Amino acid sequence: MSNQKRFYIVTGKGGVGKTLASFALAKRLIDDGHNAKYLTFSSGKIEKKSNDSSPKYGIPHIELNLQDCATEYVARKMKSETIAKWVVKTPFFRALINMLPGFSYLIYLGKTVDLLQKDPGLTLILDSPSSGHALTMFESTVNYQEIFQSGLLFDDTNKVINQLYSDNFTKTIIISLPTMMALNESIELKEEINQIQYIDTTIACNNIMSKIDGLILEKLPKILQDKLSNEKEVLSKFTEHIASSITYFSEEETSKVINLMSQEVGDIL
Repeated sequence: MSNQKRFYIVTGKGGVGKTLASFALAKRLIDDGHNAKYLTFSSGKIEKKSNDSSPKYGIPHIELNLQDCATEYVARKMKSETIAKWVVKTPFFRALINMLPGFSYLIYLGKTVDLLQKDPGLTLILDSPSSGHALTMFESTVNYQEIFQSGLLFDDTNKVINQLYSDNFTKTIIISLPTMMALNESIELKEEINQIQYIDTTIACNNIMSKIDGLILEKLPKILQDKLSNEKEVLSKFTEHIASSITYFSEEETSKVINLMSQEVGDIL
């Protein structure tokens, strides 16, 4: 893990297992002796929600909500937390957030960078919004740099960009499934991300049945034989694009699945 990054962004289409993969990555880092935490962003709306920072499945968790992050940001600019709390609650500020696509993500990323800069030993694994929203998040960093040619917002955007895209800081992990459509979509997402700004991006294929130990093809029902045959064909076709593969686990307990996955994700980090 000599190329370990400070910030991992885990994304992909809904239902591909990115949340479990995020937990597994955090657990693997923790088991290897690192200070790692699972990170989530709450909705992109300005609303007061209690931060749920209690451990999940034994893994430290940070949940950022937009109202707190925006209030902290405005307070730094206006040198007053009291005024900041009032500003963030105004209809104008709420409308501003809704009118500027991706601005909420810029606030979240700014807070994330702050957390990582304040604690040089910390690694964060973001269970990112699904792929479309993840693209908006990446686009926000570049778009607002172009929109704000000078001033405080321009400086703050540059701060986020300079850190986010610096060497060995960020890595994007796209979780996919072993199907033609899913992998094609993952490859397109990787290309779209790197068109916005180059960032270390890798594709990990999840729920690989052919990796299950002791699986005897001839003893499986015909439908599963066909599924495995199709899976192997797809994996063979996309082998140059898949950086890592994760076994399909049938355990019902989520904590057990996370534990098993954590043993396989070391090559993703």
